[in-house]
Amino acid sequence: MKRVHGMVGFTTAGFIGLLLSGHSASAQLVLREQIVQALTTLPPSNFTDKSRLTRSLTIAHGDYVVAGAQSKPTVELHEIYFEFNSAALTGDAKPQLRELGAALRDPRLKGSTISIAGHTDAVGSDAFNQILSERRAATIKWYLIDNFKLPLAKLHAVGYGKQRPKNQADVFAPENRRVEIVNETLLPQVRY
Repeated sequence: MKRVHGMVGFTTAGFIGLLLSGHSASAQLVLREQIVQALTTLPPSNFTDKSRLTRSLTIAHGDYVVAGAQSKPTVELHEIYFEFNSAALTGDAKPQLRELGAALRDPRLKGSTISIAGHTDAVGSDAFNQILSERRAATIKWYLIDNFKLPLAKLHAVGYGKQRPKNQADVFAPENRRVEIVNETLLPQVRY
């Protein structure tokens, strides 16, 4: 299971090994430097990306998307735990949130706009999961603002419910319950 989306070019093989580690039950804490690296490194530009740089629409995962859209620097965090069917954080979430808060205060991310995206598994209705993912993303946003004095305008919370499962073969799998942190400011440069 990949733990970080759209990232290559890291300087240490150990970092990639950590991020590509196994099942979320054995998920490891993602450290602040790893978060900063993930959020300041542009995704690779490959042939597929270049061939899609048009002004047309394509279908991706059943949705229409702008063909030229490229992914942004993203890191997935599985170590942020909530109470069952709730947006209340557990004590086990605090170490990962401390690392995230410290990373977002790093000078290398100064001026960045960060999205906090909540995802759920497929247990429950669409409406319930949508609201739950929105509430969980908002909880993380306010935790970061309150505890790390991050500017309100810097953080945006969004919930995707069960719409974007990481494990499409098993939509009930625990790895679908995750939080994605996305640097919305760092835009890839188009190369022809």
